[in-house]
Amino acid sequence: MEDYQQEGWVSLYQSALIELDEAKMSERIKAACEAIVARMEKLSTLPEPHPAERQAIEDALRGLRSLEQEHARVTAEGKRLAVESIPENLRPSDPAAQVLKGTPDPD
Repeated sequence: MEDYQQEGWVSLYQSALIELDEAKMSERIKAACEAIVARMEKLSTLPEPHPAERQAIEDALRGLRSLEQEHARVTAEGKRLAVESIPENLRPSDPAAQVLKGTPDPD
């Protein structure tokens, strides 16, 4: 059995999974993805197939995609709530603010 648990991508992936700070989440995901890509490139040059690690990498990439989608959803929801919390007479009138709020453009 191959032991890939000590590879750098594994700890970066785990760090992304447990990150609670929304401000740091994108950087953790990006770092994990970059490390995984680098490891995949390295694996492609090795004569052994490393099936367990390749499967773990596929699983990690799926997990990172899900995490990234959830992060984007939470970020968009936070922006929408922030716009809604601004008193009506102080809200910007540009269309981007209306999109964040979820209301159609009056034009």
